[in-house]
Amino acid sequence: MALIYPINFVGYDEWMQSGYDPRLSQGEVITRDGEVIGSWRVVGDDPDDECSGGRFEFTASGDDAAKFTEDFALLDIRMSRGLALSNLNRTIREWYESNNPEFSF
Repeated sequence: MALIYPINFVGYDEWMQSGYDPRLSQGEVITRDGEVIGSWRVVGDDPDDECSGGRFEFTASGDDAAKFTEDFALLDIRMSRGLALSNLNRTIREWYESNNPEFSF
């Protein structure tokens, strides 16, 4: 798998292509350089209801609870889900850069 983004949500594309299979609604969060910095998951959604909302969660490596979350209003609306993922991605990136000043995306 090519890690083309500064922050990569491994398994996200597979989850999308599966039609939101709950078994695939999680994965690792990895930097472009291959460092695993945590995990992501989707909670609160109903994969059988395209009008359901939900939440992305990011849990940092070594933590037990979600560090950052981002709600989305509609599961099957790319704008809602995509904006939430983009916001979460930016939050993770800012957090990571602030804790690793020598690292620059």
